[in-house]
Amino acid sequence: MKYRKSALLSIAFLSVIATGISQANDYGQGQENFSNAIPLDNAQDRHSHWRAVGRVQLSKANPDLYCTASLIDSRNGSLDASGPAYILTSGHCFNGNSLNISSDTPLDGHIDFDYFLGNMENTDRYELKKLVRSTMRGADLAIIELDTPLQSFLDKGIEPLKFSPQTPVKGMNLLMVGNPSGHENAPALRLSACPLDGAADLVENFYIFRAFHKHRCQGIAPGSSGSPVLDRISNQIVGVLSTSTRGKWAENRCQADAPCEVVNGQPMLAPDTSYSSPAIGLQSCFSHGQFNPLALDCSLQSTLNMTLTGNYRLKTFSRIGIDEQGAEVLPTWSWQFSLDMPKYRYKAVRTPTECESPHHYSNALDATNAVIDDPIGPDTGLHFLCIIGVDSAEQRPAGEMMNKPVIVAMEVAPAGPTRMPEMKIERTADGDYKVTPHYSNPWLWVYAFKSGPADAVQCDDSQGYMREYVEVKTIGAAQLPMKLCSIVYEMGKQPSAPRTDLLLP
Repeated sequence: MKYRKSALLSIAFLSVIATGISQANDYGQGQENFSNAIPLDNAQDRHSHWRAVGRVQLSKANPDLYCTASLIDSRNGSLDASGPAYILTSGHCFNGNSLNISSDTPLDGHIDFDYFLGNMENTDRYELKKLVRSTMRGADLAIIELDTPLQSFLDKGIEPLKFSPQTPVKGMNLLMVGNPSGHENAPALRLSACPLDGAADLVENFYIFRAFHKHRCQGIAPGSSGSPVLDRISNQIVGVLSTSTRGKWAENRCQADAPCEVVNGQPMLAPDTSYSSPAIGLQSCFSHGQFNPLALDCSLQSTLNMTLTGNYRLKTFSRIGIDEQGAEVLPTWSWQFSLDMPKYRYKAVRTPTECESPHHYSNALDATNAVIDDPIGPDTGLHFLCIIGVDSAEQRPAGEMMNKPVIVAMEVAPAGPTRMPEMKIERTADGDYKVTPHYSNPWLWVYAFKSGPADAVQCDDSQGYMREYVEVKTIGAAQLPMKLCSIVYEMGKQPSAPRTDLLLP
């Protein structure tokens, strides 16, 4: 027994040395980087510094939708805690608008603090009052005001988390505290540890994120969104968990729930990697305990509001076409919009960060019923359209307008055919056929079918196809024999060649 104890102590010591952290200032208490997330209890108050992290239910109408959020220190160096309490979480938990920043929206959800293992009957619940600011434009952040003053939390011994004043650097040791799903039999906050792997610009569906932190902390699942990502030494917030590539396929990169990194204008999916929205600049958004988005250096300033006009639908993927003479036809932006400012300037670039540079923007143009229809390309890969609002033709790109430009992404694929339809066709016990299309955005987006007697239906004839948004298509035995014709559209709306299947009795 004595030997076993000594060996365990040696292993614990070595694991701490491996992370480059001394136990004296390690909030991770020796947990190894990349190890499985562990549930947190609060026996002997050993995790009381995370009482301020909770499970936030978004609304009464959707009780099964929840994220993680943390109570933040809004005093900005002051001792006055009479102002409202605020929590910080991910913007996508409350708002999916990729173009505009949301503010002052009433909420009816709640947050449960003291969310520790074995403490579910004694959690501390507080009502949400309003969404004071939420953005999915360049960042993924939301600040929510509670219907309770900050002093009430301090009186109960719940200490809000502070923002780190320093920009994190690659290799910094991180902790993440969140409430992932999948642990319904043992609900609790869970702790994971990992180093910061650097930063990356991201594209995820309609969302374009700039300089997000990347890491490989374990235990991330639905419900983890909004988890504070902390400096392991100071326990201060450096970021907010946003998204992850865990379990995603490379061919679906840049689509919903499969963020891709922008590398020299090309998309790249980094396997098993998670991303956090940086928290730098958020402390500047508070003055005397009150949220103040107009404060100098606040990273949540709203610089313009955009409305799409016409029947335009957001799209993120196009393919170079070929005309009848064999020449390439480039896709265009076809971006129709109006701003709440009189003028706008724009430019096209290959990385989102280039939008922050004031150079190479266009002349000022009228921002009412505007149209940007420039061709995209000819290089394939990711392209970005940057749009800023200005008050006059004389106003130059500068200052705060460069912090939150509207950025639109488009992936351009080379000229070539769309993949053929991919379907699983099975015969059931009662003689029916079950047809299961395989969907894989952006390549296999929407299927279209037509069917009939084999000698009467021509699959090569484009007439008669009907789009069907189905997971399973059932063809009854009474309809047999049948010729089933199918085509599939990629997200750029280019159809495939037809597929023919003969379904026999």
